[in-house]
Amino acid sequence: MDVGDPVDDATPDDSDYMAAIEGVELTPREHQQIKDIVHGERLKRISGHDRRYLVAGAGSGPAADRRGTVVELLDERPQAVAMQLEDFGLSSSQIRLWVRVFDILCGQATHIVAVLEDSDGGYVWELGLLFSPSYRAKAWVLKRRYSDPTAERAHYDNSMAASHLELLSDGRCLEWTDVAELRTVVEDVP
Repeated sequence: MDVGDPVDDATPDDSDYMAAIEGVELTPREHQQIKDIVHGERLKRISGHDRRYLVAGAGSGPAADRRGTVVELLDERPQAVAMQLEDFGLSSSQIRLWVRVFDILCGQATHIVAVLEDSDGGYVWELGLLFSPSYRAKAWVLKRRYSDPTAERAHYDNSMAASHLELLSDGRCLEWTDVAELRTVVEDVP
């Protein structure tokens, strides 16, 4: 794409996401790794629970710690279990497997909770899959709100991510400013 070329701002639909997922070609070894993950002990841990939360978000630093807080709070609920990709033994070197495993886990989850602090980083692709029509009804976003409008714009300047958040204008996008408020908004996720 060159400067001046038209930009396609259309929101991808379910078939676009599925084509991207299906476009990933895996080796036989990678297929076996996915099978081991999907049919292994870690996935057995989530079966039998009425509520199964898949929590997505930033993968490192303080933002990952806040995501961990959300996992802990949801996991403490009666008849509930919370999980994140890292729980399934995937390392950053296995990024090619993440999309497939994330898709499978979305299918297993009753609720998918994204802890969003900006629209940058490696987890933005998760948002794309999360907002496909097949998973949108399960989606909840815990969006960090910044007190300064300039900081808010700087953290959320991705138009694709912004359009995804618009899809949750029915009360499933909950905002927070600090860890105490994050803990409070988690209570609003069923």
